[in-house]
Amino acid sequence: MPILSAQQLHPAKELIFKQGRLLERKLYEYMFESGDRGACLKALLAYQNADGGFGNGLEPDVLCPASTPIGAESALFVLDMLDYRESDVIAPLLDWLEANQSESGAIAYPPPTLTQYPHQPWWNKPDSDRVLVLAGMLSNWQCDRANFFAKVRQFYDQSQPEDGYSFYSYPLFVYLARCRQNDDEQKFNELLQQLPSILSTNEEHFPLFSRYWYHLKDVVASDVLDQAAEVVATAIRDDGGIIQLYPDLPWWQPIFTLDSLMLLKRWSYL
Repeated sequence: MPILSAQQLHPAKELIFKQGRLLERKLYEYMFESGDRGACLKALLAYQNADGGFGNGLEPDVLCPASTPIGAESALFVLDMLDYRESDVIAPLLDWLEANQSESGAIAYPPPTLTQYPHQPWWNKPDSDRVLVLAGMLSNWQCDRANFFAKVRQFYDQSQPEDGYSFYSYPLFVYLARCRQNDDEQKFNELLQQLPSILSTNEEHFPLFSRYWYHLKDVVASDVLDQAAEVVATAIRDDGGIIQLYPDLPWWQPIFTLDSLMLLKRWSYL
């Protein structure tokens, strides 16, 4: 049942068009105004490099042109919102991932040019677990890119168990949700027991209606999703933006707002 009306979207549209990038504006048009899917794709491809990876500030906290794992994840989220599965974009991205995958299975990061461009300080560190969520998002390609997925499996098998799970533990959950093998069922079920606590503790991040945890939608009860949708709806401010925890990073306001709105629409809450 819809929980936001079309009229309530008007302030959000104004915010997205005032503060968002061309990509956000085109995605809004496509999702809510019968806009052109090809225009969204063209806006996204402006961030894709000749090596097949994505960079150039697609993840706006990493503004170096070089391709990065988080750039790949950001691109795959957009492609998912567009229901775009064609190989012309994804195959070159997989080429880049394979070319930059270490023997351990992780994707090399940070790029040598990172410090030459503006970036948030937390992106100076290695980003090893990112390969897990990338594999999960690309799980339909397991047969075509067996070597890539075999190395990811090696990385997973050699990873040390976390002491506790946080909002940023989602790569492990997504990997097992999409790529688990028969002997992973017990581990996955154990993780699922942690999920209600993670969702509750991080409610202010709207996890199931974010680009991070939305992959777990199918493993939560319908009433849990309904409640999460209500929380999102009540967090839409009068100016159309969703409440967000990073006032010092204002460029995320239109992005997080649009992410939640797109997922509300995708799951018939709009």
